[in-house]
Amino acid sequence: MPRPRVFRKISKEPEIRCFKPEKENLELLEPIEITIDEFEAIRLRDYHDIQQKKSAEIMGISQPTFHRILTSARKKISKALIEGNTIIIIGGDYITDKKAYKCNVCGFEWSNPKKEYEKCPECESEDIGLVIGDEELPPETESSLLERRSYGGTGMGFGPPKLCKCPNCGYTSPKKRAIPCKNTLCPECGTPLCGEN
Repeated sequence: MPRPRVFRKISKEPEIRCFKPEKENLELLEPIEITIDEFEAIRLRDYHDIQQKKSAEIMGISQPTFHRILTSARKKISKALIEGNTIIIIGGDYITDKKAYKCNVCGFEWSNPKKEYEKCPECESEDIGLVIGDEELPPETESSLLERRSYGGTGMGFGPPKLCKCPNCGYTSPKKRAIPCKNTLCPECGTPLCGEN
């Protein structure tokens, strides 16, 4: 039996989940899906320029796993840029932490419940503060496995989006079971819809 997938720690969810080029006949191209953990890896390593070892530590995963996620994200983004595909950021196995740190100098936010920080991983400033959010980190015990839907539990709140939304005109419709939002065209402007919770 394969090992259960580890939930990646995400500092914050992306504000924009769909990017599309200014191009006609977009419906002929397959949209490229990037998971939230791939988005977080790109954000930490490429956008904030945090070393790979520290980035993996912040996400709560091993360095080789972080490297695989980062490589996958870079390949998908480069393909989308070269071929002109739409990029859609989808869910994945992730959690956000209730306790997080914020640098008062550069504004970078991160969390790692297993380690106490005295300096910002991005700018090395010691002027950091603690931020308390709304979501609580689930306990890392065997009982949390029993909450998963595959084990007969109610699930952990992850899954498909509840709504499909047009990135152009803002039209929304309820998500239909077994039909991805990207396969539904907006009735007002004809653009493929993106998932939204």
